[in-house]
Amino acid sequence: MFKFNFSADNTAEAEEQPKVIQTEETWEKSKQIQFKDSSILQDILKNASTINLPNYPDCKYIDPSEIVDILLDSENETPVLKAEQNHLDLIPAVYEGGLKIWECTYDLLSYLSSEKIQLEGLKVLDLGCGSGILGIYSLSLGATCYFQDYNEDVLQYFTIPNVLVNNKGLLERSKFYSGDWESFANLIGDSLTEDEKFDYIFTSETLYNVQSYPKIHKVFKLLLKKSGKMYPLVRHMMIYFLKILAYLSLDAGADLR
Repeated sequence: MFKFNFSADNTAEAEEQPKVIQTEETWEKSKQIQFKDSSILQDILKNASTINLPNYPDCKYIDPSEIVDILLDSENETPVLKAEQNHLDLIPAVYEGGLKIWECTYDLLSYLSSEKIQLEGLKVLDLGCGSGILGIYSLSLGATCYFQDYNEDVLQYFTIPNVLVNNKGLLERSKFYSGDWESFANLIGDSLTEDEKFDYIFTSETLYNVQSYPKIHKVFKLLLKKSGKMYPLVRHMMIYFLKILAYLSLDAGADLR
């Protein structure tokens, strides 16, 4: 059954608004990213400190600010650095904010843990993964995980290193994809049978403009099993996702809970 599943906190404080610069948008096509060793990756793994997740000491991630410092020292021009040097959280179609861990990622992680959702042997998509925290949590419970982020350099220098510092063996149950959501859905959706689709799709604070609504809907429609569940999480999400449903002309009674 196609479901929205989420928990909303009506007393939540107003969420920090991302700093965005508007550009002429040409979205990158999706492609699979293979793990590759590099001097920059080794610098990140050897020199950057790790941060344990609150309430989840067995899961850790690399300090994003130190990744930026290492990239600056390497003189490697990336969209991440372009955004950082201009003090921007987002540059649409250029850098989609993947090097920042947004607050609701922790909220969704807490929800998944409190609900004791069983993921052993299941297939998970961490959509707009950034740090990959939700996917790494899924891997730790025995899932296979696809990590998707718009920026290849976010995957190479943040997501993949985070998987490695938790357990290098987790790479065997991981795949990584960059690029636009619609392109991603088309790239892998045509080749998946119903049994090969995702049992769960997790995404957190990935929507900031209405042009993305049809794209994320296409991901859910093409890639989620009929029996699967998706957990989009944003603050004040009841209002937010009712707007999405209205925009897409979907049934607003589609098991919103």
